[in-house]
Amino acid sequence: MNHEAPQPMLHIELLGGFRLLYADEPLTTVDTPRLQSLLAYLLLHRETPPSRHRLAFLFWPDSPEDQALTNLRNLLYRLRHTLPEADRFLYVDRRTLRWRETAPFELDVAEFEEALSRADDTNDTAEERSALERAVALYEGDLLPGLYEDWIIPERRRLRQAFERALERLTRLLENQHDYRAAIEYARRLVRHDSLREASYRRLMRLQALIGDRAGALRTYHRCATLLEQELDVEPSPATREMYERLLAVEETPLLPRSRPGRAGAASRLVARQDAWAELRHAWRRAAAGQPHLVLISGEAGVGKTRLAEELVQWASRQGIATATARCYAAEGELSYAPVAAWLRARPLPPLEPVWRSEIARLLPELLTEEPDLSQPGPITEPWQRRRFFEALSRALLQGERPQLLFIDALQWCDRGTIEWLHHLLRYDPRARLLVVGTYRPDGVGEDHPLSSMMHALRQDDQLTEIELAPLDKRATESLAENVAGRELPSSLVNCLYRETEGNPLFIVETVRGELPDEVHELPSGDVICVPRPLPSRMRDALAARISQLPPLSRSLAELAATIGREFTFDVLQEASDAGEDRLVRGLDELWQHRIIREQGQDAYDFSHDKLREVLVANLSEARRRLLHRRVAAALEHVYANDLDSVAARIAAHYERADEPQEALAYYQRAAEKAREMHAQDEAARYSQRARALEEDLAPES
Repeated sequence: MNHEAPQPMLHIELLGGFRLLYADEPLTTVDTPRLQSLLAYLLLHRETPPSRHRLAFLFWPDSPEDQALTNLRNLLYRLRHTLPEADRFLYVDRRTLRWRETAPFELDVAEFEEALSRADDTNDTAEERSALERAVALYEGDLLPGLYEDWIIPERRRLRQAFERALERLTRLLENQHDYRAAIEYARRLVRHDSLREASYRRLMRLQALIGDRAGALRTYHRCATLLEQELDVEPSPATREMYERLLAVEETPLLPRSRPGRAGAASRLVARQDAWAELRHAWRRAAAGQPHLVLISGEAGVGKTRLAEELVQWASRQGIATATARCYAAEGELSYAPVAAWLRARPLPPLEPVWRSEIARLLPELLTEEPDLSQPGPITEPWQRRRFFEALSRALLQGERPQLLFIDALQWCDRGTIEWLHHLLRYDPRARLLVVGTYRPDGVGEDHPLSSMMHALRQDDQLTEIELAPLDKRATESLAENVAGRELPSSLVNCLYRETEGNPLFIVETVRGELPDEVHELPSGDVICVPRPLPSRMRDALAARISQLPPLSRSLAELAATIGREFTFDVLQEASDAGEDRLVRGLDELWQHRIIREQGQDAYDFSHDKLREVLVANLSEARRRLLHRRVAAALEHVYANDLDSVAARIAAHYERADEPQEALAYYQRAAEKAREMHAQDEAARYSQRARALEEDLAPES
C-alpha cells in the first residue's frame, strides 16, 4: 500500500518580526522589506484576494499605473524564485494574485485570531483561560515592526488592540479565580504593552496588594509616576494617587509560602530575567534584519545590568556573530573615545583607504608605527573634520555584511564624544545589521547628560529599546541564592536574605558567597530575626561610590535621615535638621534625583536600599553619630508630643545611641508598659531587658 509522504510545512511568523521555517529549517531567502511586505499582505488578505491593479496601487501609489504593474511583476518574479515550491502556496493568473488556503502552512496571526475566537465562543472558564493564554503567548510583538508601509498600520493597530483586550480579559479572569500571581504576570505585560496607560498600573498595583506585595505595588506606582513625568510631563491622576496613598496606609500581610527550590549549582544562570531576555532577543532579530538599533539596560547598582548584557554577548558569540565589548570608568574622567578604541582593538581592522586609517590613528596611535607611510592626523578644528573622523570610525566598525553586536557598559560615565559618535554610528547606514547594547545607572544620567539627548532622538526614530531591571522578588531571590550556594536553603534563611538584600542580585550573591547569618530565628508571627553580618567589601564599595557623588547639603541630610532609620517623615527630618525649609526641600529633591531616597506617600521618605543607610551610618564619626541621634530623639519627642507612646521605643533607642542613658531608661520603661497594655509580651520583655541593663549601668558602684 502506497502512502504519500507528508508535504513540507511552511511556518510563518509576522508578530514581533518576520520569520519563515520550511520543513522545520529557517528560510532566509525572503530577505527584503518589499518581498516580506508582499508576502504578508497576501497572507493577511487570503480570504479576499486583491487584483493586480489593487496591489500595484498599494505598493507604488506614486508611480504611473504601467510602471506600478511592471514593478509588481518583477517583485512577484523574485518572490516565486525565493519561496520554495512557490506554486504550492501562490495562485497567479493575469488578473489576480492570492495565497492558496489549502497549502500546508501555519501562520501565527491566524493562530492568534483563532485562539481569540475560541475564547469568545466558549462558556467554559477553563477553556476560555486556555484559549486566552494561547493567544497571548502567540503575540510576540507588533505586526512586522520593521515595516512602515501604509497598509500595515491599520492591521498592526487592529492586532495590537486585540492583544490588549485579550490581556485585560485574561488578567480579569485570573483575578476572579484568585490566581493573583498568574494575573500579575499578565498585568505586567499589559503595562509593558502600553507604558503610559494609568489603568494598567492601577490593576497591577491592586493585584500586588492582594498578595501582600506592598513594596511591589509602591514600586509600580513609582515607575508610573516617573514615566508620566518623563514622557508627558504630567502627574498621576487622582485615582492612581488615591490607590497609592491607600497602599501606604495598609498593614503588611504575611509572606507567601516558599516556592519550590530551583536547580542548584547553576550560579551562572540568569534568574527571573525572562522578559528582559525576550526583549533583547527581539531587538537582535530586528537589528539582524538590517535595522540598526540601540538597547539600553538601566537599573540600580548591582541589579544585574551587566550580567544580562554579557549573557547576550556570550549567546551571540556562540552563534558566530561578531561582538566587541567596552566599559566606561569613573576614574578615567573625560578620556574621550576610550570605549571606541577598545572596540577597534577587539578585532583586526578591515581594509581601508589611508585617509580613513589616518583618522583612526587618532585613537590607535600604534597604526602610525605599524604603517610609517600613514600621514599624521592634524587637530580637529572644523566641523567637517569631526564628521570625517566619525565616518572613519563607523567604516572601521561596520565591516562586511556580517551582523554584529557592540556592548558598552556604564554609560553614565561615558564621555560626550563617544555618545555623539554612537548616535552617528546608528544613523550612518540605515540597513546596517548592527545592535548596540549599553547599560547605565539612572541616578548618574541627568537631563544635561549627553545620553539623555541621544535617547530622546532615537526614541523618535524608533531605534531605541529601553529595559529597566528591577530587584528580584522573594521567589527569584531564593532561586539565585540556592544556585550560588549549590544547595537548598531553609525558608527562614531565605526570608532573612530577602529582607537583608531586598532582591538586589549583587547583594544576594555577595552575601551568599561571603558568610550567611549563623542565627536565623523565625517567630510564630512569621517575622524573621537575622543576626547581621558586615557588608561584603564589593557591596560597600558600590554603595559608597553612589554616596560620594552627592553634594554636601544632600549628603548631610542623607546622614541625618539614615540616623532616623529606614523610613522617615519630613516633619521629623525638619525638626532634627538645622537647615531652613527651602534648603531642606532642595536637599531632599537632590536625594530623590540621585535615587538615594524615594517618596513614600505625602510626606514620608524611604531609602532606595537599606544598605545605603548602613553605609552612611558606618561612615559617621562617633561624635557626629551621637549628636545626630540626640537630635533625632528630641525631634521625635517634639513631633509626637501628643502620642509619645507610639514612638517611645524609637526615642529610647536614639537616646541610648546618643549616650544619654537616663532619658533612654525612661522611654524603654514607657515602651515596655505600652507593649504590655497591647499584650505584646515579646516586645515588653525586650524593652524591660534594655531598661534593666541601663539601670545597672547607672547604679553607683558599691
